[in-house]
Amino acid sequence: MRFKKMNKYKLLMLSLLAMSFQGMAQNDYNLQELVQLALEENYQIQITKNQEEIAENRNTLGNAGFFPAFDIYSDQNWNIETSESNLYTGQIRKGNNVQSNQFNATAELNWTLFDGFRMFAKKDQLESLAKLGKMETKYYVEQTIADLANIYYSLVKARKQLKVHQQSLNISAYRLNLEKQKQNLGKGNTLFYQQAKVDYNNDSTIVLNQQMTIQNKQIQINRIINKAPLNPLSAMEETFEPDELARVDKLIETAMDNSQDLERSRLEEMIAEASYKMEKASRYPQVSVYGNYSYSEQESELGLLESSQSHGSNFGIQVRFNLYDGGKKNIAIENAQIQKQNSSVAIDDKRASITAVLAQLVTQYNSMREQYHLLMENQKSSGKSLAIARQQFEQGAINGYEFRQTQLAHLQIQNKINELEYNLRTLQIDIYRISGTLSDNIM
Repeated sequence: MRFKKMNKYKLLMLSLLAMSFQGMAQNDYNLQELVQLALEENYQIQITKNQEEIAENRNTLGNAGFFPAFDIYSDQNWNIETSESNLYTGQIRKGNNVQSNQFNATAELNWTLFDGFRMFAKKDQLESLAKLGKMETKYYVEQTIADLANIYYSLVKARKQLKVHQQSLNISAYRLNLEKQKQNLGKGNTLFYQQAKVDYNNDSTIVLNQQMTIQNKQIQINRIINKAPLNPLSAMEETFEPDELARVDKLIETAMDNSQDLERSRLEEMIAEASYKMEKASRYPQVSVYGNYSYSEQESELGLLESSQSHGSNFGIQVRFNLYDGGKKNIAIENAQIQKQNSSVAIDDKRASITAVLAQLVTQYNSMREQYHLLMENQKSSGKSLAIARQQFEQGAINGYEFRQTQLAHLQIQNKINELEYNLRTLQIDIYRISGTLSDNIM
């Protein structure tokens, strides 16, 4: 019976190892390769690029109102009617099912020559909207890169944690096997054996949960790069050494020139300025020229005229000037001016926000960087402690519980290192994104 139980543990170990080898068979991607796939395949990026193209298509002189409007329209109608007419001469004219038809055609031209410079403001607005469309694409691309990088490094962390938990499971299996051998020799302690078995099962559960976490991270990455959810992939485990960042003032200076958020605020200010000018244009008169050419032809079986034709043209100048509309224009102009002021204030607010956030992130990064180096030293010490504890456990100098505490202490330090490494990487991503240099540092 005991032999069967031990086979069960061996079977679990073999299944865990098989899952690990399955993960090794996956294709390893570095972050740059995944980003390239996302730029080519991500649905939302494609939609954003199409929106950019729409905004660019709208940016034309004709859409701003510079060009004339030329229309051609015509109509043809037929009538069938019964009529009776009594003339002053005493003559009576009757007709049953009398047919008549008429054809009209007109070509018309309207051209606004002056609208208070509204068309120029409209063109400026369309130009800014086109730039905003391009910036939105770049902004979404950078956000996608940031999201992908965060998940990628989260997957790297999960894989490193899996290795740590697998090492811990191996140690637990070794301890369980040693306690079992002691029992077989009649020197064992049943309590120590049961504790070793519980610890082994707990470590096995942790490994299984960690493998599930890795698979969930892979599904998230596949969603971003538009691949099947269970597409096998894995992140390359790159060596990590937290770099020393540039000074805060240098990062802030870079952000003032490259920040996407700040550029968006500037474009929104330009759009608000154009809207204000467009509203002010309503205070000026509107001058238009128009002209048309028309042709008409009519035929009738009954009436004074059997047929008629006419054609000709007319043209002129139209001046329109609104004298009073209940104050609606003044309110619209005033609100547009307030919106322009708000957009200007928003730029100052964005500058202040970038300055504060960068200072905070850099402070966190530098503090975590120091913690990382201290933990790396602790890892070396805890590794030596674990090796000594293993020797003492084999010699019977310490019991299984004491050995387990040393094992857990070493595991805790390794997990802290993995967590801190991930936090440092995500801080780097945030700093690069806010300073507008994410693509340069990732690609």
